[in-house]
Amino acid sequence: MMRFAPLLFIAALLAGCSNENKVTIKGTVSGGQEGMVFLDQSAVDHSTLLDSTEIKRGRFRFVTEVTGPEFYQVRFADNQFVGLLVMPGENIFLEFGKSPLAMNYTVDGSPGSEDIRFLDRQLFVTKTRIDSVKKIYNALSPEELAVRGPDLEKEFVDIVDEQRKSNIKFVIENMSSMSSIQALYQRIDENTYVLYQPRDLQYLKIVSDSLSVKYPVSRHVRALKENVTSELNRMYIDRVSSLASQLPETNISPELPDINGRMISVASLRGKYVLVSFWTTASQECMNELPLLKSLYDAYHKKGLEIFQVSLDTDEERWKRIVRFEEIPWVSVREPDPLNPVYSRLMNITRVPSNLLYDPEGNIINTNLTGRNLTIRMDQLFNK
Repeated sequence: MMRFAPLLFIAALLAGCSNENKVTIKGTVSGGQEGMVFLDQSAVDHSTLLDSTEIKRGRFRFVTEVTGPEFYQVRFADNQFVGLLVMPGENIFLEFGKSPLAMNYTVDGSPGSEDIRFLDRQLFVTKTRIDSVKKIYNALSPEELAVRGPDLEKEFVDIVDEQRKSNIKFVIENMSSMSSIQALYQRIDENTYVLYQPRDLQYLKIVSDSLSVKYPVSRHVRALKENVTSELNRMYIDRVSSLASQLPETNISPELPDINGRMISVASLRGKYVLVSFWTTASQECMNELPLLKSLYDAYHKKGLEIFQVSLDTDEERWKRIVRFEEIPWVSVREPDPLNPVYSRLMNITRVPSNLLYDPEGNIINTNLTGRNLTIRMDQLFNK
């Protein structure tokens, strides 16, 4: 009998691991309601059905497994639902009162789900107040609108701003909690986020940085991080485009001298994918980047890649020596006045190395791709 003990021990360990990940969700519904109830896995912009069960004598139960924090929603046949933020091992108990469910339920056994309840209840109240203002506004005659309209519009803005400030406060106080993701992505309506101002992107960045340390493999955290990167790139491109639209076309892509004094501009390379790389030979980080650029140039130049490297070296002769010594095959130019670099300032370059990637039509499609990310992007473009 003793020789089987290790097998029993392993089985017990496996069972223990499974129990650690198990999540039980029990619920009661007032009035002995019956029918179907559904368990959905939630993401920012969609949800996926995981399970369904019948409500029997006003009770239901779900059992699932998670390996990390997950967003769920318990949804009823009339499409009312409540959100949950579950953690491995939680035993969650929900008690539902009368409709609307968002305002009339309790949750125990899940601190994250209690945070979601707080956020959703607060948003429900805000939406109710907004609906009330809209109803009054839409019922006004043109004459009444002229008198009362401005006050109602101000009331609407004040309500939205109050909700925004509340969500910001929650994010700041809970930036290491996954529940802060819910606060970041709540919406007033289908097209309006609570955090709607451009500067609110800073809160997405703060939460992304915090959660990336605590939950590095979470799909929700990875999605948040990708969203932040995408939005930062979009804002950067918008800013560059706005600047460019205010300048004469001849200044958007100034001609810069190469080591032989030949004047070349990025615009002259249109029709190719152009990686514009800002560097200086005095920076070891920039010098360390050269082997990667060479390998990418060798691999993709014949497929349509060009590199336009802009030096910010104050020592012009040193720059020329390095370009010749390294046998740099791509376009290598220099800002004539590195202390007042016109092109670099236009592109809002604040550090080196930095880069911009242009498509063949001359649009900026990426910024500051480095290392593996740069390699992956090149592969996506040229090995379709």
